[in-house]
Amino acid sequence: MDQKLFDVFPTRRDLLRLGGYGLGGAFASNALFTPQLRAAGKSNPRGSARYVVVIELAGAISHLDTFDFKESAGTPKDLDVRPIKNDLYLSHRLFPELSKEMDSVAIVRSMWSHEVVHFRGQYYSQAGRPLNPGIVNEIPAVGSVIAHELESQRRETDTFPTYVGCNLDTAGCGALSTGFLHPRHSVVDINFRGGLGDTNVDGEAAKLLEERYRLLSQLDKATGAARDGRDRTMSAFRDFQNSAYRILGDPRWPKAFNMLADEKTRYGDNEVGLGCLLARNLIQADAGTRYIHITHPGWDHHARIFTHSAKSNHYLLCNQFDRGMANLMRDLAAAPSPRDPGKTLFDETLIVMATEFGRTPGALNGNAGRHHYNPCYLSMYAGGGVKGGRIVGKTDADGTKTIDNGWKYKRFPPKTENLYATIYSALGIDWCKEITNTPSKRAYRYVDILGATEFAMDDEIMDLFV
Repeated sequence: MDQKLFDVFPTRRDLLRLGGYGLGGAFASNALFTPQLRAAGKSNPRGSARYVVVIELAGAISHLDTFDFKESAGTPKDLDVRPIKNDLYLSHRLFPELSKEMDSVAIVRSMWSHEVVHFRGQYYSQAGRPLNPGIVNEIPAVGSVIAHELESQRRETDTFPTYVGCNLDTAGCGALSTGFLHPRHSVVDINFRGGLGDTNVDGEAAKLLEERYRLLSQLDKATGAARDGRDRTMSAFRDFQNSAYRILGDPRWPKAFNMLADEKTRYGDNEVGLGCLLARNLIQADAGTRYIHITHPGWDHHARIFTHSAKSNHYLLCNQFDRGMANLMRDLAAAPSPRDPGKTLFDETLIVMATEFGRTPGALNGNAGRHHYNPCYLSMYAGGGVKGGRIVGKTDADGTKTIDNGWKYKRFPPKTENLYATIYSALGIDWCKEITNTPSKRAYRYVDILGATEFAMDDEIMDLFV
């Protein structure tokens, strides 16, 4: 009986789900067009980072119990809140590790969200704009836009995908597609709940893979003329096959998934801990990955938010996030940059904590939890040129409303649009660009000023850097 590749290497399909949910959306007939770009405003990208890691707390962290602490009737007695610096008080019970690193972290406390439900909020967190059902199929994930923009910077040795996701399929909206952009800009989404499996391709498996790929290439060449100009779906799929083949042949790929037991213990053997550990490995590999979006699910605590016996609560999830982000910062700060002897990988990496909205202030509700709250919440930033120790914006005494937006736009609070303008700027991308030849003929602006219900400024949060 002929031996099949999956007899030798059974877990490849599960591990390399190239594109995840993004693959299907990228097969639209208009997915292979050449975008026509133009400037839609003035920007001055700072180019202070080579890499970006977004840690999305899906479900929404309680701003007033964490990084914008406000004591209230709902405050647990065991938080052990301690002064850190200036107006920053932090629970040592929730954040024992990040409490030591806050001189390197900047906080924006004046965020305002267009959204107040999870599906739309998590879409907003990936797309950088509110959901518009009329054109949803053509809207790319921000990670895909970044992959499109940075394609010209890819080297011959860059085999890793530019855009990697961790646990995106645990979000309510799943992993977004590339929309009207080319399928090669899709995400490779790694689901840690499913386990990593075996990531090595060597020996007999490698020989079988090489032979199968050689035969496939010959078949494609023989039939290519008949499909020329007609079969755009097959062309897109071939691109995914080529990318997968290059990854499988690169020994740096399995090494990135080689997570030692002590490292898992230090980072945490959970979605955010393993995501941060993988992000560190991908950045250290310097093999083409530039943007990593980690989803940390489970933060929707309408009930039992601080009940120790609950299966999920803020004690558990804050501790998981705390260890993951703090150790990512430390390891990158200890690793010298291969490009600039005077810098570390932390200097070259912008780490962002994002979430959908906040939680209701004051006393806990009847179920000992907190509901959704969008008038004010927070985001956090570290590395990549950010001035640590900064606090942008201010809320009132109980965290109900913003009393100072903290930046030059006094009438407009920062939004997710501005979070992504900041990311674009750090990567050296002009966030004021727009693509004019979209399928709907409606210009796609990298940062859209026309939000769902309120105008959004198309600017970075410059106060994080200066």
